[in-house]
Amino acid sequence: MISAREKGFFQILIFFQIVGLSLVYWISFSLVLYVYHGEVPNSVPYFKYWIVALIALIFEALTRPGWMRPVAVRRKRISAQISRRQWIWLFACIALLLVYSRDLRISRAFLTFFLGMSLVYLYFANQYMVRWFIEISTKRFSRLRLRTVLLGPQDWCDSILREIQSINTMVNIAQVVRTDELEEKSHELLQMLRGISIDLLVMPPRHLPNELVISLLKLGDNQGFRCWLPLEITRTYGRRFDLQRVGRLDVLSPPVEPLENTSNQLIKRGLDIGFSMLVIALIFPWLCLFVMLLHGLFSPGPLFFKQSRIGMNGMPFMVYKFRSLHPNNEAEAKQVCRGDNRVFKGGGFLRKSSIDEFPQFLNVFLGEMSVVGPRPHMEKHDSEFREIFERYGVRQYVKPGVTGLAQIKGFRGEIRKPLDLRNRARLDNFYVTNWHVMLDVGIVAATGFSMLKPSKNAY
Repeated sequence: MISAREKGFFQILIFFQIVGLSLVYWISFSLVLYVYHGEVPNSVPYFKYWIVALIALIFEALTRPGWMRPVAVRRKRISAQISRRQWIWLFACIALLLVYSRDLRISRAFLTFFLGMSLVYLYFANQYMVRWFIEISTKRFSRLRLRTVLLGPQDWCDSILREIQSINTMVNIAQVVRTDELEEKSHELLQMLRGISIDLLVMPPRHLPNELVISLLKLGDNQGFRCWLPLEITRTYGRRFDLQRVGRLDVLSPPVEPLENTSNQLIKRGLDIGFSMLVIALIFPWLCLFVMLLHGLFSPGPLFFKQSRIGMNGMPFMVYKFRSLHPNNEAEAKQVCRGDNRVFKGGGFLRKSSIDEFPQFLNVFLGEMSVVGPRPHMEKHDSEFREIFERYGVRQYVKPGVTGLAQIKGFRGEIRKPLDLRNRARLDNFYVTNWHVMLDVGIVAATGFSMLKPSKNAY
């Protein structure tokens, strides 16, 4: 019910943002071309750029992950991220159209001015328009708020009351019924609820007799109010759970990750195959020659280094890398540290520039890895890391990657203290639970830049 209203709120907000962006576009058109240049251009070519700008905003909204929806509780925290994401979509679509059409009739000064003004507008809209919508819907249209009765033991009511009031402005607590002896007052309670007009009843099934819960649910169907049954496990365990239908069973399960969707899996696999084929065909042979030359000069031996790593669902596989250590060393399972004497002269460059990772595109092509994902670890390290981070195993829901979100944020190389692992695993888990195509594209682009300017943790 609340989620449906928030979805509708989001759709209305996007509509008004599109209207506002249209105004920014045509005002920029007037200011730059009519006022600044003092000319009356043919406006027809500019219509297609306006349409593309609107389409970019619509597609951004359709592909935006749920955690970036601008609800009241996280409006300020994510407004800049949303604005940046919308502007990138806008810039990319206009740039592609400009490159593809090669239209010399379009003023580059106008496009530059419009893109600058649109960034300012989008930030303003995400920062303040959401607040205005919330104030209008909760104050001036108070009838939209749900008249709510909170029912349960006193301690539970006090704790849940604070959470509901702080999280959602669409709920209006009309009455709180605190009682710890509901078995003796069930009849009076049902009569009281029949005598008042409410939209929502919030109650804890764990603290109430099962018969009373069923009676209250039936009463809601009869009187026309809905019932909320908060899950205590989500508050005590700190995780979200979704209700799923499996056959005739209703089961609680953590939210399904995006890559559990078969369509998303096919999209990601298609991108992996295409990208890995390009790298293997165009870049990999030249790198092989370059690394062979380094080996011949400083450390003769095998071109590749193979090692067992843990992949998706905890299954081991052999990962390929260009050898950057002296061959036949006795501590291959030990992480490389700064100043490690196992690294041959020239091997440090391979590691710092991430050239040593390129053979893993063979693993990508074979389906053992993905271009983007959590980095794979050795089985010995996996066992150790599970003891450090309680949700470490979430990263194994997807294929390991040649690069990943943690790597572009600087969390790569040797893990020297538990905090290094926790930071890395948190980013890996964020990637798993919030995957989308544009996130992969952004990580690949950021990885390319990081190869030119490696992190201080790369050695």
